[in-house]
Amino acid sequence: MLTILEIIVLFATSFGINLIPFFGPSNVFIASLAAINIDITNFSSVLIIGILVSLGATMARIIHYKVTPLISNRFNEKKRATLEANAAKINKHAFLWLCLTAATPFPEEPVIISLASMKYNIVKFSIAFFLGKLVITTISAFAGNTIGNTMTEWISTTFPAWLTPEIMVTIMSTFLAIIVTVILLKVDLSKLTRYFKKPKTVQG
Repeated sequence: MLTILEIIVLFATSFGINLIPFFGPSNVFIASLAAINIDITNFSSVLIIGILVSLGATMARIIHYKVTPLISNRFNEKKRATLEANAAKINKHAFLWLCLTAATPFPEEPVIISLASMKYNIVKFSIAFFLGKLVITTISAFAGNTIGNTMTEWISTTFPAWLTPEIMVTIMSTFLAIIVTVILLKVDLSKLTRYFKKPKTVQG
């Protein structure tokens, strides 16, 4: 199990880095690298890493969400009009948009700013963002853990000395983020939402 100090450091690292705007993809690296040296049978610790990184990221983005209205008040009318237009576009599917954005390398700030400008429910905001981050950080943590436990010797004997498991995890995490993004780019969000909202006919 993770020690209290490890839990604090991991949460603080995620929280601190996510306070920096447009630095979201680092969550993938934090989760994967934190899990790389944990025993592969320690399922709970790897899962906790994903949860802690997601929680730290969510807390930081909540601060962004709360601060945004104070900053947006100083925007000129054209900028505010743009924000309102963006908010109108994502209003109907805001929860899903935020969840998907949090789970990809897409910059989260434009969505957060738009949702804050329309005073989107902060509880829904927090849940959607946490769930999205939890998906990508948990996958990343288990990927890093698998590489660290099963591929270290193979990597050291097959690849150049500079290509350590940590660097390999970073490369694979980046590719994972790109793959998820490409998949989401091909998804028609409106059609997907209408499909799930469509009433099901009962036969029989």
